[in-house]
Amino acid sequence: MRRLAVTGSEGFVSSGTGAGAGSGSLEVIVPDAGAAIRWACHGYPNSLAKWHYHPQFEIHLIREGTGQLMAGDGLLPFEPGHVALIGSNLPHNWLSDLMPGERLVNRDVLCHVRPQTIRMLSSAFPETSGFEQVLRRASHALVLSGESARDVADVLVGMGDHSPSRRVADLITMLSVFEQAPAGESRTVVTPEYNPAVAVGAESGVNAAITYISAHLDDVSLEGAANAASMSVSTFSRFFKRVAGVGFADFVRRLRVGRACRMLICTDMPISRIQRISGYDNASNFNRRFRDETGMTPSAYRKMHAMR
Repeated sequence: MRRLAVTGSEGFVSSGTGAGAGSGSLEVIVPDAGAAIRWACHGYPNSLAKWHYHPQFEIHLIREGTGQLMAGDGLLPFEPGHVALIGSNLPHNWLSDLMPGERLVNRDVLCHVRPQTIRMLSSAFPETSGFEQVLRRASHALVLSGESARDVADVLVGMGDHSPSRRVADLITMLSVFEQAPAGESRTVVTPEYNPAVAVGAESGVNAAITYISAHLDDVSLEGAANAASMSVSTFSRFFKRVAGVGFADFVRRLRVGRACRMLICTDMPISRIQRISGYDNASNFNRRFRDETGMTPSAYRKMHAMR
């Protein structure tokens, strides 16, 4: 029998059982009484920030930090100002590149709405019929950049101070930006072949593995991740690639390079120490992996950001 357990005071409820706190099979989002739109904000790490899915579509802004967006079988780097529209029942997570002991107090701002609500709106107001195409693209994780992302971010942040009726206008404004965004400022992350059904029942294993990887990034192993997920190595390797859309080694490399990028920008730590903290034993391997992900050496990356 499934259990329902409230995970926070923002109207989020986790359903199901699993290893680790808050790692249920479904996130049930309870809107405010008499409201169709649920607005929330939180920091990171947070019990709400995990690999999960829910029936509502989600408009999400990252205000602090850098990291990787996991959505379906896609993995995309993010930085402050990142705006995404996540479709109904599409598994997703934002993993920030944190230094040990670091916390981002104001990382996330988001709102949730059921797709049926937008479809009812479109049936009453034909002028909004284009929103249906937006929701179809959101099923593959729709990400904005440039002026379009800034426009949605401003509205989404302001929504927190608005009345319920004003929030309806805010939602229409944001969906209009998604609909009208130029091709160069709008892209999807998930491949057309991805089947969200592969996520059903997988949350406990994925979240246990992610927790292990994040805590042991400097000395992570496939065996350790498999143990955390309570699987054999061979089973876990296949499972992770199928559900997360990226192989275990590639996933770890991206997180390690992401951590190195953050330290190169935010600290004056010697590159040799950053190399070790990022989990690389020798400079040549570190430089090669870093160049694969960023197109430049660690020293060139630091110099470029120092000039900015």
